[in-house]
Amino acid sequence: MTQTLPPLVTEAAALSVAGAGLLRYEVGPALIGTGADATVVIVTPGGGPRVSGIQDSTRVLLHGDMGPALHTRFEFRDAPPTHLFARLDQGCLPIGTARCRGRGGPSAHFSHAVLELDQPLSRAVLDAVRPAPAPEPVPGVEWVDLVETDPIRALESFVLGWFPTEETESAEHGSRAGGPACLPEALGAFHRLARLRPAIHRFHDPVLRRPELTSGPLGDRLVFAVGDGASMDWSIPWPPEGPDEADPRVWHTEDPHDSAPETILEEEPLSRFLLQFTLFQAQIAAPYHARTYCMPIARLDALWNMLRPVPLSPFLPTYEAERFFVAPGLLATVSSDEDEAVVSFGALHRGALTPLLEHGFRWFHFDG
Repeated sequence: MTQTLPPLVTEAAALSVAGAGLLRYEVGPALIGTGADATVVIVTPGGGPRVSGIQDSTRVLLHGDMGPALHTRFEFRDAPPTHLFARLDQGCLPIGTARCRGRGGPSAHFSHAVLELDQPLSRAVLDAVRPAPAPEPVPGVEWVDLVETDPIRALESFVLGWFPTEETESAEHGSRAGGPACLPEALGAFHRLARLRPAIHRFHDPVLRRPELTSGPLGDRLVFAVGDGASMDWSIPWPPEGPDEADPRVWHTEDPHDSAPETILEEEPLSRFLLQFTLFQAQIAAPYHARTYCMPIARLDALWNMLRPVPLSPFLPTYEAERFFVAPGLLATVSSDEDEAVVSFGALHRGALTPLLEHGFRWFHFDG
């Protein structure tokens, strides 16, 4: 059934909701009106991550210079009601009431605020106030063909395609950041790649610019990555030795600073582990996300026509084993047992998520 939009109103009618004593403020592209009865926020259509506008069906982001006069208008408690409108070609579309769920900057002069709608927007309203962008070029997934035969090249191809070029680090700085001499080939390749795409050194859980030598029950180790605020790390024997010297096995240690840390051996050797690690972190760092509620595993059948599996063992960064799948411009992980599954997606562009609506999943979070 076709959904209809609420009737449009003029800007003056929208601002009149604020009541007597109207004052107007321009905050970035948004117009804010304050009065005795309410605060009115009129936003322009669109919005992307960290960009002022409508983020999804429940959140609106305001970015701009908000002086002391707006301080009490964006308190979490005891603030006057906030009414939101979106400015369309023919008028202003009412999109509901909201409250401030977070803001940044000094308390009397903050620079951004997150407004949460009291009622989520319908799909019809969301499509009207946050139009689907034009299709953009997305990286392919040909690198998956290399995973089993040449994981280092697969990693390079994925990173160079997924992350945009930016000002790169000098070779001199990169050589200092590489840590001990004679790193294993895969780790050395990762650091060389990071000089071309510095974004991979800015992950939430980073591969260290300077791998750290340490000792413990397993002997001397080289810690090359840390996670969860340094409450876990990943390391290789140092110096590498034995049959795995060229591509050493990886140890995952929980609470590495405890007297008796828990350590397990990762399924994948270093070259394939670095690809696992990068895929997982790239999905977290993606600008757009979606995540389903837990559902019967049979519900995933329709996805296999659009997603290509990455031939790596399940990755266990925390408590859920993640299997990786990809499509152009899209990363996906599936956490499942024999009966149920949760699917998470990371996308470079919002449009890569929109086709997922056709599958009728219940979404815990959806940026598309």
